[in-house]
Amino acid sequence: MIDTSPKHRTVLYTTKDAPTLRRFHNRHNFVRGVMGPIGSGKSTACCMEILVRAMEQAPSLKDGKRHTRWAIIRNSYPELKTTTMKTWGDWCPPEYGKLTMSSPIRHFIETNDLVLEVLFLALDRAEDQKKLLSLELTGAWVNEAREIPKPIIDTLTGRVGRYPAEKDGGCTWSGIFMDTNPPDDQSWWYRLAEEETPEGWEFFRQPSGRGAHAENLPNLPKGYYKRVSAGKDPDWIKAYVDGDYAFVIEGKPVFPSFRDRTHTAKEVLKPIEGIPLLVGVDFGLTPAAVIGQKLTNGRWVILDEYVTEDTGVRRFAENFSRYIQTKYEGFDFGGGWGDPSGNKREYREETAFSLMNEFCPLSKNHTVKWREAPSNDTLLRFEAVHNVLDRMIDGDPGILISPEARYVRKGFAGGYHYKLLRSGDGTQTQEFPNKNKFSHPMDALQYLLTGGGEYNVVLRKVDRSRDLYKLPNDRVRMAADLDYDIFG
Repeated sequence: MIDTSPKHRTVLYTTKDAPTLRRFHNRHNFVRGVMGPIGSGKSTACCMEILVRAMEQAPSLKDGKRHTRWAIIRNSYPELKTTTMKTWGDWCPPEYGKLTMSSPIRHFIETNDLVLEVLFLALDRAEDQKKLLSLELTGAWVNEAREIPKPIIDTLTGRVGRYPAEKDGGCTWSGIFMDTNPPDDQSWWYRLAEEETPEGWEFFRQPSGRGAHAENLPNLPKGYYKRVSAGKDPDWIKAYVDGDYAFVIEGKPVFPSFRDRTHTAKEVLKPIEGIPLLVGVDFGLTPAAVIGQKLTNGRWVILDEYVTEDTGVRRFAENFSRYIQTKYEGFDFGGGWGDPSGNKREYREETAFSLMNEFCPLSKNHTVKWREAPSNDTLLRFEAVHNVLDRMIDGDPGILISPEARYVRKGFAGGYHYKLLRSGDGTQTQEFPNKNKFSHPMDALQYLLTGGGEYNVVLRKVDRSRDLYKLPNDRVRMAADLDYDIFG
């Protein structure tokens, strides 16, 4: 029985109908994750985990009160506010304590000897882990963890267990717990839960909502899972009803003209001798590279990709250099292009491009350099991709993707998408694509295409219709002076 209101309203929470969640509560691992269907009680269990762990905290040596501080994390502010905070508010209403909506959102609760502080954070990009660097936390709940980049989790492990301080008695328990609907089998969650679980981590998996052992059914409408399954795609049902790993399109695909049967090769593509290999790279904390060839008739062949996680530019350059030297020995590289922001000096006098040219040379005599892609304008980059998707050359598609480029293929199929956000007047989409594991290789592909000549194709199109992107005339002229077409 837990008192969750200033009027002493007693609410009963039980795991009688959710044995997986009971095991989740009874374990004390440093990191725990639970995955299951929608409606299975995962989020409620994590709210209760905060409350129970807070009450179990030993009194402080300083004032005899049980102090804890928690972070509740979601990938975006709209979802944090409309979903995660709503669930928390069902158990700890805003009027219970003091809720402030400044950044970060903070819920402060003090009653008797309990002092509980909860911070709500939206961390939808790996770069946002900087927001965590100054926090001193007892623990953290990561809601819908599949949407959170792994570097965020890595940073978070160093921020928990630091409040209360050791001089005041330290934490009775500290750590991270996570809940999620199933991701696909290329996610960091799958790798850690199913293949190489780190020491001190434990993952829990709830049964299918359609099976005999479905959990939390008394708290759901009768026939809930049958009703929500009606008219849904099999992959959607596999993930959200059966609680199994699946690839599900969550929003509006950025490139809806992609057709897997048309644009993906049936067999692994091999590089064509005599035609230079070209590379596009996206930098940041999750660098990715895409390798392709532009045939003499203008057709693009995407051969391969190299996707990393939580890797600095130098280490990425060294590892990628070994990769291409081993796999593409004997082939010449004709160019490599990256995010123009990679020329910013981040440490000492080095830039991402200087590190790539030093540690990942594209030619033995260093005559082929890594260069900035001709533009970082999102609309221009997207138009370059649309052009090759819509192009037909001698009856063949303008771009063909090898099955080995798995992230690019799934990115085209909807992994690279505009996230659907709910507003008061209906459904709308984000202005920019959702940042996730597919966005980095898809950005790399855009730098490859624009650097390899498609930028000039777009400029000629813009020149014919200057108001297409409402570009100023001087900007079009300046861009037109750049010639990145390696075939002239």
